[in-house]
Amino acid sequence: MRTLSHFSGLLLAAALPFTANADLPAERIEPSINAELAEHTKHFNEKVYKIADNVWSAVGWNLANSVMIEAPEGLIIVDTGESAEQSRKVLAEFRTISDKPIKAIVYTHFHPDHINGVKGFVSEAQVKSGEVQIYAQETLLDNVVTQGALVGPILGMRSAYSFGAALPDSDKQQMNAGLGPLVHEGDSTFIAPTITFRDKLDTTIAGLPVQFLHVPSEAPDEIVLYLPNNRVLISAEVTQGPTLPNIHTLRGTKFRDPVVWVDSLDRLRAFQADYMVPLHGQPVSGKDKVEEVLRMTRDAIAYIHDQTVRWMNKGLTPDELVEKVQLPPHLAGYTPYLREYYGTVKHSVRQIYQGYLGWFQGDPVDLDPIPPVEKAKRLIELMGGRDKLLMASGQAYLKGDYQWAAELASYAIRVDHGDKLARDIKARSLRKLGYASMNINWRNWYLMSAMELEGSFDNGVAEDMGRRIRGAFLSPDMLKNLPARIFLQNWVTRIDPQKSADVNLTLGFVFPDIDEQWALEIRRGVVEMHRGIPEGTTLKLTFDKTYLDTVISGQNSLLKGALLGDVKVDGNLLDIKTFLGCFDFEDTAIALTVR
Repeated sequence: MRTLSHFSGLLLAAALPFTANADLPAERIEPSINAELAEHTKHFNEKVYKIADNVWSAVGWNLANSVMIEAPEGLIIVDTGESAEQSRKVLAEFRTISDKPIKAIVYTHFHPDHINGVKGFVSEAQVKSGEVQIYAQETLLDNVVTQGALVGPILGMRSAYSFGAALPDSDKQQMNAGLGPLVHEGDSTFIAPTITFRDKLDTTIAGLPVQFLHVPSEAPDEIVLYLPNNRVLISAEVTQGPTLPNIHTLRGTKFRDPVVWVDSLDRLRAFQADYMVPLHGQPVSGKDKVEEVLRMTRDAIAYIHDQTVRWMNKGLTPDELVEKVQLPPHLAGYTPYLREYYGTVKHSVRQIYQGYLGWFQGDPVDLDPIPPVEKAKRLIELMGGRDKLLMASGQAYLKGDYQWAAELASYAIRVDHGDKLARDIKARSLRKLGYASMNINWRNWYLMSAMELEGSFDNGVAEDMGRRIRGAFLSPDMLKNLPARIFLQNWVTRIDPQKSADVNLTLGFVFPDIDEQWALEIRRGVVEMHRGIPEGTTLKLTFDKTYLDTVISGQNSLLKGALLGDVKVDGNLLDIKTFLGCFDFEDTAIALTVR
């Protein structure tokens, strides 16, 4: 049995002085995995499932499944996985079943694991020639480019933590991603949709009747397909497969409205399908079973929402709500569809509260709180100083109270980010919490954060990791599809208020080949984007959108274009240089455009 002396410098006898620079003795915390989470991995063994007489679902090669529909005149591929390399493997499996030409690709929504593998199935030339059509909801392209361009830097880093991008192989043994297998890195590709619709589309593709329906839920542009000939419903991610749906993502997304999600599930129930093919996990067969899965899923989401709102109206705050709102046994135990492998009740409850009421919980002490570092200093002083704080933190760790140990150590780290002893205690505590967690998002955040505290990767590695993950959200193929409007809109949130404090300048952008004109106006720390160029603007850059595409992809730059004549410059070059110098582009692809 361990004693307090196990922590040497941390838990010394009271008579001995506490050494501020004491190190914890070496302790190897063996990698482990929650037993139920390990068993869950079997759901994603590589296998092609046949549904009805003309539908196949490839499970296990990508985080999201790809579905092949055999129509009289060719094939329809629904979703294309996260990388071209993995999707080529899927296509090879499909080719053992049918050698018909691919006639259509369907993107069910804009998330990378559903669209980035498209060039593993078809080429850009096939799409441009009209040989292959790509179907999607009308907002998909805007969602793709806005996600990657507007919040790409932070989203890339947070996604790396959510999916455990830097975890060693020892921490990935028997692991899965909750709603699919572990993500495979590879080439992120994209081809823009050719046929889009708003709410619904009944059509014939390659000789087969197909019904499309827009059902916002996990994504705002989510669509499902229904094949009336054999009553097959391809449910996309309205159901997230064998897990409690992620009503909120820890990596960060816009508010996923549970009320809208429940309504979409009810619209799927109205099909009364004989077969359901989710884009995560295994297919579901039998009208009664399809209805059961859809009904139980909608009831779970409705329960979490309704009970959160019920107790919100009684004045409970998020910290109180997460203890109060718990799924009843018949829902919580509905395996695997409502188990907390990917989503959790607790982090969903917090999002619902914030979605309705925002961050303020009603206590005015939170309106202008003591800054975190100053608060930590004062609390540590009240606790008797750093040594006593870490003594208590170490004791909590030994007792198995890992959450409390981590919270206490966090105060010392907040005051001194390099406090090795505090970082060691917190890292060990997070490892214990991570290895015990059944939820993959929580597990990955615990373990990735532990690695950071241990110094397993420095800022350079972390930044590279974030950039690699960000490439999934805004790949070179996606950049080519970036509208000029989105490109310029991205500048607005990159203005540096110090560099532009005394600047009042407007720069016009003229794109002759697409007949568009835009302007950005800097007014002392704020940028306004104009459709068209305001009268009296003297600074202008004129170049084709096709040149802009090469600029966005990094092949060229505005400066290079100005020097070589691809970019026509009107106005004072020094003023244009001043204008461009007002922006913080270091974390974005835009940096390449102004060099």
